[in-house]
Amino acid sequence: MRTITLELLRHGPAHNQLLSPLTDYLALCENHSAVSFQIPSEHNQMMYRLRALSYILSQESRGFQLSDTARMMGDLFAKIPGLTANLNRHCTDTQNTADNVTHLRLILSSSELALLPFELALAPSGFPGAGQYLSLQPQAPICITRETRRVPEECLIWPKRPKILFVFASPPGLEAVPAQAHLLALRQAITPWLALADDMSSEERARVVAEHLGVISNASVQALEQACASGNYTHIHILAHGVSLDTEYDQRFGLAFHSDNAENGREVVSGERLATILRTPHQSEPGNFNRPAVVTLASCNGGNVGSVAGVGASIAHALHDAGIPMVIASQFPLSFGGSVTMVQDLYSGLLWGEDPRKLLVGLRRRLHSFFQETHDWASITAYTSLPPDFDQQLLEASIAQANRAIDAALRNADRVLHMYMAQSRRAERNTAGVFADNLNAAKKQIVNAKQRLLSLIDSNPDQEAQIQGQLASTQKREAQLRFHALSDWHNASEEDKNQVLHDLDLARERYWKADQLDKDSVWAQVQYLSLTLLLSSVPDATPIKTVAPHDLLAFWLMAEVRIKNAITSQENNSRAWSYGYLAELYLMAPLIPQLSEIRPDDFPTKAIEAAQMVSSLMGRDSIHIYSTRRQIQRYIDWLGVISDDFRQLEATAREIISALPGSEKLAPY
Repeated sequence: MRTITLELLRHGPAHNQLLSPLTDYLALCENHSAVSFQIPSEHNQMMYRLRALSYILSQESRGFQLSDTARMMGDLFAKIPGLTANLNRHCTDTQNTADNVTHLRLILSSSELALLPFELALAPSGFPGAGQYLSLQPQAPICITRETRRVPEECLIWPKRPKILFVFASPPGLEAVPAQAHLLALRQAITPWLALADDMSSEERARVVAEHLGVISNASVQALEQACASGNYTHIHILAHGVSLDTEYDQRFGLAFHSDNAENGREVVSGERLATILRTPHQSEPGNFNRPAVVTLASCNGGNVGSVAGVGASIAHALHDAGIPMVIASQFPLSFGGSVTMVQDLYSGLLWGEDPRKLLVGLRRRLHSFFQETHDWASITAYTSLPPDFDQQLLEASIAQANRAIDAALRNADRVLHMYMAQSRRAERNTAGVFADNLNAAKKQIVNAKQRLLSLIDSNPDQEAQIQGQLASTQKREAQLRFHALSDWHNASEEDKNQVLHDLDLARERYWKADQLDKDSVWAQVQYLSLTLLLSSVPDATPIKTVAPHDLLAFWLMAEVRIKNAITSQENNSRAWSYGYLAELYLMAPLIPQLSEIRPDDFPTKAIEAAQMVSSLMGRDSIHIYSTRRQIQRYIDWLGVISDDFRQLEATAREIISALPGSEKLAPY
């Protein structure tokens, strides 16, 4: 993403300075010369504008101040020639697409400058979309973020395994907050990673959801601190009222939390105190402070600076200044509908590893489109400090999340198939309709996650081998779903059969690509060989490409050498996986033409011994046992039905499974 850094400075401490046309400020934009500028407004004038934008004054006054303040902020940007030059250069570098968002970093140290609603600015002459709101104009999408100097860029490690904490409070005497709507939005956002099933108990479902989403209702300071100290949350969403912390000499805003000790049942927590709570030390690691990557504040005045007389700033500014890399809040009151839209838009993208700057651009446009009676779109303010390799971190997180979504979808499919196979063995066919519905839901979830993964190949070529392997595994599981959706393979239509075989052939091609891209991915070679043998043995499996018998022999021998070489240099975890691959390789050995002529080995016995090594290295109920059992079980449950050759392997496959003692709860079916 293209980035322009604009730093606005002045002499003196950050606080205790009023806005004045007489004060000189300095603007530094990239490598352009520094320029001085003044704010064309007295402090009282700006506070009056902000009162109007905070919905305190009349609708007529708000409408005028909205447009007049937007013009004033645009005029301020126009005084910085370097900004104009950089924006126009970036606009002409490439064609305008959704990927060409420009990130405008505003680095602000002075409290009075943080008062200014830069996000509201009209684009001045010479800017992209001149005369339109700078944050909304479509000619060259721009994301404006704020920043302080105290947060090092390198501190952010974008989470590959997000976990959200939802905190809401509505103490006595204050209006109820839309907690249910926010909770529903967050629950929908985490759905792609939930391996839930209809037969789960409520306790099981709650446990699965709790792995991704924690909730504190009627939140108190003590409950929030306890959750942060023990929960390892990467994203924290706080829904609470912003309340004034007025003193005799200063005005600040804080969040209203519940309190059993206060007479009115509530206490107002300042931004600095909230930062201390969120960055509390871990209970198990006293010297390691909690650091959520993202904090979102759905509260009125979460980004409002208030007075500039005393030390401090807005709640969002204080959280960011305490080392939280990304804080998204509102500088003006946010409507209920706008706050729900904010949660939906941000978290539905953040959890997938989408770029938050692009999400903010889209969020502003949706708020502007949906809520014409408010200026929620201008209220959103984001404090960010992103590392130089942020784009790469996002790509890695996107791949990890897509893989986890596919894994959750496949676990759901496994559970459906497990139940169906158990009912089939008991001759219970009265649940075919429920099975079909659950299977279709699982297939839809798989397709959505697979599309996410496919879209990442072009942007992340270094990870293509891993992506191709995951897509191959997913394609094979889709074939399995199609197979089990048929009541009888042998009496199924040729069209249905060919669809299953076509899925298997696509999986085989992706395994081949994964193997060619990464020669260490011996598992991909084993799976390619297995599917090639299967498809070669199915009569009239057109249009399926096969390889010559001597090529199969060469592939098998090469895979064996690679696995054995790897075993000698691996630690126990990797060795266990390799022994699992070796067990499957020896299982399919009788199907390799000419192998018995050069290797009269007892391959079934070797396969069982390899499986026993998996159990010996990792113990009962390990993921290695589960995965290998699932892989070998396929030879019994459906690959042996498709191919008569594979049916001959059933006895050995059952012995391999017996050598892999695992919990029946872990077994796929």
